[in-house]
Amino acid sequence: MTSPEPTPSPLAVANQRIRDTAKWFIGSAAAVGAALVAGSQLSDIGRLAAGWPTSAATARLWVAAAGVLLGLAGVVVAIASAVRVLLPVQVFISDLAENWEVPTADLRPVVAFFRRRTKYLQGAKDPAELIDRRERLTTQLADPERSPEARAEVRAGIASYDLRIAAIEEMANHEALKATFAHALRRLILATVVAGAGIVAFAWAANPPTPPTGADLRDAKLVGAQLRDADLTGAKLDGADLTGADLTGADLTGASVVGVTWSGTTCPDGTSSDAGGGTCRGHLRR
Repeated sequence: MTSPEPTPSPLAVANQRIRDTAKWFIGSAAAVGAALVAGSQLSDIGRLAAGWPTSAATARLWVAAAGVLLGLAGVVVAIASAVRVLLPVQVFISDLAENWEVPTADLRPVVAFFRRRTKYLQGAKDPAELIDRRERLTTQLADPERSPEARAEVRAGIASYDLRIAAIEEMANHEALKATFAHALRRLILATVVAGAGIVAFAWAANPPTPPTGADLRDAKLVGAQLRDADLTGAKLDGADLTGADLTGADLTGASVVGVTWSGTTCPDGTSSDAGGGTCRGHLRR
């Protein structure tokens, strides 16, 4: 008949919950990384203008590359931080005794916990005292002059101290795991911010605004039209009739004016097409 499994202690249950949370963080970070790679449309980078970042257009390629690196770096840091929580944690009472006065960075939170809550030291003022008490009993057990009854009493005392030490070490391991998780959580938050910034930067850089298309006024009859200060950027005016039209102050940057009829037309710079040889070419800038 199989004996029932022992019931885990409350601290063991708490430790497992911490590790389960860390596993959830790892899964979430991995999902973010997969989404970054699959959903970021890295092929969009190929459409960006290459060159030194001397303008917004050429800077987008650099920002996109930096965004991808930041996003992936954030994911890697998040996973690495969470994995540390899953690693075995073992703090012995001898470690506490050695670090009681000047603890290392890893044991500083654990030592601080026992200093604040001395009741968890099982009646001792510090870990070294508990170790010393047990060693004295061990020395007594080695005395050949002791009677069997006295030896049994000493063994019972040693067993009692072993239980106390085990309780201290279990609490120390729990506090060490909590400290590791708290440190990992801070790094996770920072990594999430970095990854988010990288994703936003890539999304901005890889999706430049669509350049506006000019108005299509090909073959339009614009005789006598009042087009003062009109925005005709990139407009298609091929074959349009601008006889007597007033284009003073109009913006024709990038406009196509093949076959336009210029007659008595006021050009964007205020001159007359008749004075310019029957055309506004060369006078399209206001």
